[in-house]
Amino acid sequence: MSDEAVRVGRPAWSHAGVTWQLALAPERTVAAVIAISLVFRGILAMTLSLSADEAYGIGVAHDLQLSYFDHAPLSYWIIHVFQPLLGDGRALRLPFVVMFAFTTWLLFVLTRQLFGARAGVWAVVALSLSGFFTLAGGWALPDGPLMLCLVAAATTIARAFFPEQHHAPPSPWRTWIVAGLWIGLAGLSKYHAALFVAGLLVYVVASPRRWSLLRHPAPWVGAVVAVAVVMPIILWNAQHHWASFAFQSARALHDGDFPKIDQFLTNLGGQFAYVLPWVLVPMLMAIGQAVRSGAAPDRTWYCLCTGLPIVLFFTVVALWAGRSFPHWEMPGWLLLYPVLGDYLAREAAVRSRPRTWATVSAVLLAIFAVVVVGYVETGFGKLLITTEDTRRDPALDFIEWTPLRDELQARGLLAKDGLFVVSGSPSDIGAIDQALGDAMPMQVFGDAKEYAFRIDPKVLVGRDALIMGRRDRMTGVVEGLTPYFDSIEELPSFAFGRSGMKEIDVPIYYGHVLKKPLPLPPYARGVD
Repeated sequence: MSDEAVRVGRPAWSHAGVTWQLALAPERTVAAVIAISLVFRGILAMTLSLSADEAYGIGVAHDLQLSYFDHAPLSYWIIHVFQPLLGDGRALRLPFVVMFAFTTWLLFVLTRQLFGARAGVWAVVALSLSGFFTLAGGWALPDGPLMLCLVAAATTIARAFFPEQHHAPPSPWRTWIVAGLWIGLAGLSKYHAALFVAGLLVYVVASPRRWSLLRHPAPWVGAVVAVAVVMPIILWNAQHHWASFAFQSARALHDGDFPKIDQFLTNLGGQFAYVLPWVLVPMLMAIGQAVRSGAAPDRTWYCLCTGLPIVLFFTVVALWAGRSFPHWEMPGWLLLYPVLGDYLAREAAVRSRPRTWATVSAVLLAIFAVVVVGYVETGFGKLLITTEDTRRDPALDFIEWTPLRDELQARGLLAKDGLFVVSGSPSDIGAIDQALGDAMPMQVFGDAKEYAFRIDPKVLVGRDALIMGRRDRMTGVVEGLTPYFDSIEELPSFAFGRSGMKEIDVPIYYGHVLKKPLPLPPYARGVD
């Protein structure tokens, strides 16, 4: 089968006496898959409750800042722009759902550029059968803009590195200025962009035929463009004692025991679950083939260099870091889907296993989605098996705190002038802030993250406060706040949850007259 046949996406193959032929217009096939996925993610977006991270982001996004403490600003800017139109609820996911549809299309374009249209179709099919990208692809989080910008940057550069036959390569100036813009936007989304750039440099240095790039001014101008785009982050950090850079870099530093085998294995298992085993197994087979081939196949080497640094860095860091989350590796896995698409396309050309795999995977994904969303929304498993330790149920972070808003309104507390809210956790304060729709100032007593920068504590002196949060996160909070108020009165607590269960127990206290500003964490005071 010729490369040109693969390029136009019209290969045919025979298996067991049956002739199989890919759609004559792969673009239409991909558009259909994207449309189906778009509807599916849209339904999920409006069905699945907001996660704790989303609620936190929606809360802090009410303030438009150059940047923010624990995340780069682009996702918060997007939320801020759409809040007047979409409110503070699940509808804010819709821009991110649409954004991931564009990401999926660009993945097809990238894969088609590297390996042909047939591989592009398979890459999109595999992506649409993956757990994280299907379920979380439309969440209101920084990952969405990051993945779009990284794939766009990789596609822009691939068009210059691997031009189509009988077509002149695009202008290096246009290529690198546009790539610099996308890389800068990726940096405005998440600091992962630095690892993408590092991988790109590895690719160029390891490929002698690309060395001439280092002598051309265009890539360096593109680098200047990228730095100019991320300048809001640099300016914010310069104004806030480099707090965000210090916070993010500290996550990768040694923290206590080494090696943290349990955390490392948990991280690996999380990646396996996020990608889903039926997708990750062929992915690892495809990557294994590519790694064994080394740098000789330039196109697979390009994918490995842009994607693997993100995966490997955050996986290895789990051996010593204080915390590790498997979603940190997901943007790297995304950039490896072209390799998987090429592998599946070559397999499908000689045997029917990939088509059987796709059918079975679609059924398994549907079952997986029903089980996960059903449990998160109804807690049906807990109706059969109960546990006293609520911290063991991560689905509690997907319970929206809207019932608390209704409870406070029924008690007449939302109508009181001058009230502000204090909690002991940024996760809780984010959930409260999102539920109340930014109706009151919010403060965290302790590690406040972005809430340490939202309001000057001095302006709250003389005002009353509601002190509340999840009971398991309020240990010592009221005792610590006692010197700051004239008095603290305990009010009736409130509990709510799924399917009528009392899963989240919220003790509520009324703090009378704040006597002095609540303390800021060291990073908000410029103290190391």
